Amino acid sequence: MKIAICDDQKIMRELLKTQLEKYAHKKKLCFVYNEYDNGFEMIKNAIDNDLIFMDYQMDKIDGIQTAKELRKKKIETPIIFLTSFPDVVFDVFEVKAYRFLTKPISEQQLTNALDSLIEEFAEENFLVIKTDDGIKRININDIICAEAVDKYCYISTTSGTVLYKKTLSVLEEQLPSNLFFRSHRTYLVGYSHILSHTNTEILLDSKEKALISKTKASAFKKNFLEYIKNYSMRGRS
Repeated sequence: MKIAICDDQKIMRELLKTQLEKYAHKKKLCFVYNEYDNGFEMIKNAIDNDLIFMDYQMDKIDGIQTAKELRKKKIETPIIFLTSFPDVVFDVFEVKAYRFLTKPISEQQLTNALDSLIEEFAEENFLVIKTDDGIKRININDIICAEAVDKYCYISTTSGTVLYKKTLSVLEEQLPSNLFFRSHRTYLVGYSHILSHTNTEILLDSKEKALISKTKASAFKKNFLEYIKNYSMRGRS
């Protein structure tokens, strides 16, 4: 999980990292940090993060203005504000803040915030998996297909391929059966990414191909037709 910390006091950044590492160790997670000592640096070097901790009161540019600039750049990463002023709750709503924590941050405060966020990451429309870089959240609509390789599988998404260190059968159980189909012992495909198919092969919009086993061909055609009836026409109604 990639976490950005924007605070103009190094001692506060180090203290927060210590607390985060304690949480990560307890939950068996991996956190990677990107640190910024002022809002301008964060805006200038805005990268892909899963969560942002933002100090409310900083020199040069405060946390609210920094968040506004990030939102202007279409960065919708959840932001947790850190503040010594509990009454700023109305200000942080303006920039769609996830929540705010009052300093000094207690272990319980931080635990509650992170537990809640990770739980939301696992909501119905998302698949949350552990990778070598930590927790990765994947929108299930972005999953094109998955292919079994030995005891693991590779998940192909619209933004790249992810190694999932569990079996294809485990992945299949985590995805809705009305949106995905196990067409072969080594392939799982997303209906929404199918361009065409024959009796033995599926062509996906990524130009990838997946096999259809003889025993799955009939069920695949039936289920895919049902998907088309239920989903494809929704956007035209």
